[in-house]
Amino acid sequence: MTTTAEWPETGRRPRYTVVVPTHQRRDVVVGSVRRMADLAGPCFEVVVVVDGGTDRTAEALRALRMPFPLRVVEQANAGAARARNAGAALAEGEVVLFLDDDMRVTPGLLRAHDEAYGQGADAVIGHIPLDPAAPATFLTPGICGWADARRDRLVAAGGELALGDLLTGQLSVRRDLFARLGGFDEDFTRGGSFGGEDTDFGHRLLASGAALRFAPDAVSYQHYVVTPRQYLRQWGQAGAADALGMRKHPDQVPGLLAAHHATSRWNRLVSRPVGRVPLLSPAVGAAARAAALAVVGRSGGPRATRLFFTVRDLEYWRGLERAGGVPGPRRLRVLCYHALTDLAGARRVEQYGVPPDRFRGQLRLLRAAGFVPVCLDEVLRALDGDGGLPRRPVLVTFDDCFADLREHGLPALRAAGVPAAAFAVAGQVGGTNAWDVALGAPELPLLDADGLRALSAGGVEVGAHGGTHRPLHRVADAELPAETAGAVAALAAVGVPRPRAFAYPHGEHDGRVRRAVADAGLRAAFTVRPGTVHPDRVRTGAQDRYALPRIEVLRRDGAGVRFLATVVLGRRLDLPPAVPRTARRAASAARRRLVRR
Repeated sequence: MTTTAEWPETGRRPRYTVVVPTHQRRDVVVGSVRRMADLAGPCFEVVVVVDGGTDRTAEALRALRMPFPLRVVEQANAGAARARNAGAALAEGEVVLFLDDDMRVTPGLLRAHDEAYGQGADAVIGHIPLDPAAPATFLTPGICGWADARRDRLVAAGGELALGDLLTGQLSVRRDLFARLGGFDEDFTRGGSFGGEDTDFGHRLLASGAALRFAPDAVSYQHYVVTPRQYLRQWGQAGAADALGMRKHPDQVPGLLAAHHATSRWNRLVSRPVGRVPLLSPAVGAAARAAALAVVGRSGGPRATRLFFTVRDLEYWRGLERAGGVPGPRRLRVLCYHALTDLAGARRVEQYGVPPDRFRGQLRLLRAAGFVPVCLDEVLRALDGDGGLPRRPVLVTFDDCFADLREHGLPALRAAGVPAAAFAVAGQVGGTNAWDVALGAPELPLLDADGLRALSAGGVEVGAHGGTHRPLHRVADAELPAETAGAVAALAAVGVPRPRAFAYPHGEHDGRVRRAVADAGLRAAFTVRPGTVHPDRVRTGAQDRYALPRIEVLRRDGAGVRFLATVVLGRRLDLPPAVPRTARRAASAARRRLVRR
């Protein structure tokens, strides 16, 4: 990340920091920043975060000479949520005002926000009508009507806000409150996706008991330049974001389903079923988009408009189904990795080292086959009955926390957008795999405290894997607390969140060990017995939450048919050593087609 700042000598600390994320819209954002020269009232600064791109946005912004402090921040393309968080982290003002890059402010915007804060507000939203100077398309009448209807509704309600009203187009929040709530969830817009982060933040904002206000006189005009093609793409991304939002906030499910007419005949019989078929959905979506854009390009009449918005709904449900659909009590596959190192020729442990390139190929194949990676938090909530899981859910886990997990695993997980959990041996943080070396295996370094903290910051939840990696069913009663509760306390002491899950060293456990893990306050524990996790059975007691199965991924599984079959079946697939050449070629060709898709 790079920054540039021009600071006039105002002698005053800014009350507001205006944060604007932008990506590949140089002329739009430059026009919006120029309009900020008209702002009157409280002292303010502006931070523009350029979220990647090739249109020289940063250079154009730095060339501006404005009567307020302007900072230009550059980051690799990581999505609007990360861009907003980055801008807020640099804020000097007491209040952070988030504006989209197409918002053209009016002079009284800050004064209207400030008036609401003077009346006790903790967060404020304003009116975002369509900019009269924006290019007219067949989409603009609907956008204009929506903005006016929203304003009238909120004024009639006395400014009381519902969850769907909190949009980042124009949202201000006290800086200390924003930091306390953890900012925007970057998973929603990772990789440049669109939507969901504002609703998620609004959910947490409302739950915090903060005072939210609508300020009708806080006006910023939306200079809307989204093309019909971009609009359809955004709706597909919004569907995927809503799938994540439903899993994170189960109480949103009924409202989102109703808002998008889930039970209409078209959506029930066409849009949703099409989205559930990985090989069919892209072809149908491409054909529908092409037809809608062609018709709209030739005619803007009622029939063309109806077709376009029908395809828009198809794109939404395709996006939602592609991201796992409406959450429910589905079977979960938990994968267990060890080292991400090529251990070819290493006696006894060769199969427990998956080379990094093979691991990356496996992540791509999981995505291509329609599996949806989930995080440990989602799994724990599903086990408690507080939420569901997406279609074809998979949790990626690592035992031992070898140093190669930070070097090779974390970048691969980030690139693929895959959360994970890793189980560390509390007494060997910064040490080596002494338990394997005793068997003649090569010595491999384990992550130190800095490495574990880096995992946690990178979206990998750290769990406990015992204190010494001894098989716990052989440990004396007096030593069990040190291996369980003591391991949890030791890992929390290195600066990672207190572990919530446990993985048994060598997969060994008995009733006595399971009780010790439960007594340590851990919410689940994993074995290396193959199988799948059934949250509904856990809740009824038919499956023990302290003996959850996992599918060990070994070197010989490769990144093709054998690996995929192992995951699908939930158990080791031992193919015969000699496979006919034609079968191998067919399997390889099928895998290449699947990964390219």
